[in-house]
Amino acid sequence: MQLTYKPKENFIYRSNGVVKISILLSLFVQSFIFNHPFYLGVFFLNILIIILFSDCWEEILIYFRFMLIISLFTFFINIILYPEGTTIIFQISNDFPLLGGFKITFETIISSLIIIFRLTLIFLIFGTFNLIINPDEIIQGLVKLKIPHSIVFIITLSLNFFPLILKDLEKIREIQQCKGLELEKGNFLSKFKNNVKLILPLLTNSLERSIQNAEALEARAFDIKGKREYYQVIKISFIDYIIIIFTISSLIFQIYLSFQGFGNYLIYPTLSEVYLGNSGYFVLIFLSFSNFLIIGLLNLGDKIEK
Repeated sequence: MQLTYKPKENFIYRSNGVVKISILLSLFVQSFIFNHPFYLGVFFLNILIIILFSDCWEEILIYFRFMLIISLFTFFINIILYPEGTTIIFQISNDFPLLGGFKITFETIISSLIIIFRLTLIFLIFGTFNLIINPDEIIQGLVKLKIPHSIVFIITLSLNFFPLILKDLEKIREIQQCKGLELEKGNFLSKFKNNVKLILPLLTNSLERSIQNAEALEARAFDIKGKREYYQVIKISFIDYIIIIFTISSLIFQIYLSFQGFGNYLIYPTLSEVYLGNSGYFVLIFLSFSNFLIIGLLNLGDKIEK
């Protein structure tokens, strides 16, 4: 339940949901259009600054622990299945079943680290999105962006699905331990076998929840046509409009820069130089300044509302 939205008394939580959605979606797109380590590092610092002002460090650490497992898996899979590059670090000429010759290249290691860095960034954006934005604000915010209601519902349901799965898993673990199932004792193989036994009840709970959601939607005539009314209506202030326009304009400018070659890092067949050039560093300064400017405008808008 630590991964669900809980209101806090700071200007990030009190700010408009549409504004927060536009900021985080912008960071999400930026993490895909650039692959240079320096650019990804700036985006990483930008999301950490938002987390710092949001005061949700403890909750976000859960995503870090989960991301560690995925990162290790991704790292080794990428090294084994994609051994490209010219700088060979380790090589075995003997044939392996299904793999043939095996080698590890420096380019593949760097590529794997960049992929992990990008995945971590996406997980942080996803976690921050889930923690600082009220689900009702997500629905209304996406609707204001003219996204169809069915797609909005799917997005909202998926964002809340992951915390519920973790909550169910914790309950199932406690129930199984009360029944005498040892989950933490024994060697790695026995621990793995015992933890696999948690999957079946977890899937059963998920299927039952999906049926309940479908019945609830049918009872509320979700697919009915016509204008929808909301109990609470999001009001967008003048400062909010400025932030949204600035965020969208900045994102369009960054997409243009990506087509001009900024933030593109060549990995294969040989790593390109990390050096960006003066213009590249100016872009990094602009990206950092934009984030601080947006946070400053959020704080100003909160003070004006008060």
